Amino acid sequence: MSEKSASVLWTGAGKKGLGQVSTETGALLIYPIGFASRFDDDRRGTNPEEILGAAYATCFTIAFSFACDKAGFATRTADTRAQVPLSA
Repeated sequence: MSEKSASVLWTGAGKKGLGQVSTETGALLIYPIGFASRFDDDRRGTNPEEILGAAYATCFTIAFSFACDKAGFATRTADTRAQVPLSA
């Protein structure tokens, strides 16, 4: 198994702070994150729940495609949506 990494640079305190998230592959590169993109539905940045949702949907879809292939069914298209709730 290989390891992948991501990093966040956060500047400022609490609600006034802003961050930037980057992934090793560059899929996210200095992408904005902050309080407003997590709690106030500001669409200019991302948030942890959205990133986790993308990871869950991707893992499930790949596993589904492999299972179909193993069972003798070719996967032409798979469209997966994952919802990750924000809870206190």
